[in-house]
Amino acid sequence: MKKPRHRTASAPRRASRDRHALYEVAVQGVDWDLDFLERVWRYRHPGRTPRLFREDFCSTAALATAWVLRGRDRQAWAVDLDPEPLAWARQHRLKYVRAAAERVHLVRGDVRRSRRPLVDVACALNFSWWVFHERADLVRYLRAARAGLKPGGVLVLNLFGGTTAERTLVERTRKRAENGPDGDMLPGFTYVWEHARYNAADRRLLAYIHFELRDGRKIRRAFTYDWRMYTIPELRDAVREAGLRDFEVWSEGWNAQSKRGNGTLYQRKTLDNADTWIAYAVVTR
Repeated sequence: MKKPRHRTASAPRRASRDRHALYEVAVQGVDWDLDFLERVWRYRHPGRTPRLFREDFCSTAALATAWVLRGRDRQAWAVDLDPEPLAWARQHRLKYVRAAAERVHLVRGDVRRSRRPLVDVACALNFSWWVFHERADLVRYLRAARAGLKPGGVLVLNLFGGTTAERTLVERTRKRAENGPDGDMLPGFTYVWEHARYNAADRRLLAYIHFELRDGRKIRRAFTYDWRMYTIPELRDAVREAGLRDFEVWSEGWNAQSKRGNGTLYQRKTLDNADTWIAYAVVTR
């Protein structure tokens, strides 16, 4: 029998101040995202299972790692220019998935360079591609993403908008206690999303993530985002210029009774400009 692992009293306190672990609990819905990626793949390739996956702007490689855990014949490439979250993934995630870690390939590099091998599915989620302030850089990325897909491969990106999104705001969301990827318990905390500045002339948004911990400590500006808020038509035109096809817009359904999203994405021909909307763009090589 394996000897139980004892943690010191300070371990939960250290975990509670880990900005990457807090971010994953606050923002990411890994299984939900992967379910959708597989759904749009199978919509195009009935009866076939995708095996090879690339997570662009991967940060801590949560999606890439969860992908390989869905099948022993699966591999994933996780690409990010910042070495710090990649090092975090090695320390706090990959060593806890045992042999599956050999099928997760962490790549420090520019997503605007095409990658090999060719993959079935790729994504750039959490609005990460908005770092491209110049349209030319976005088109360059989309061309590289296309070059890294198999014929018929799928690329998924998301974006948000709405009347509330284009102004300053502060939103607080309580998060319950949850285990991090390395097993350390994260006590409940408050996730704070702030739009500090928005410039309608160039659609530049300066935003921050803050965390307010249960012990009264605050992590101010745990993450900073300097984004260009592209519109859906702007993305569609860039996608077409890059040689991708079948541009589709998907968004979450609405439960009128509970006045909340129903958790399922549907393909849309029209999208109401509500206070805030989140859309997924699905394109094919």
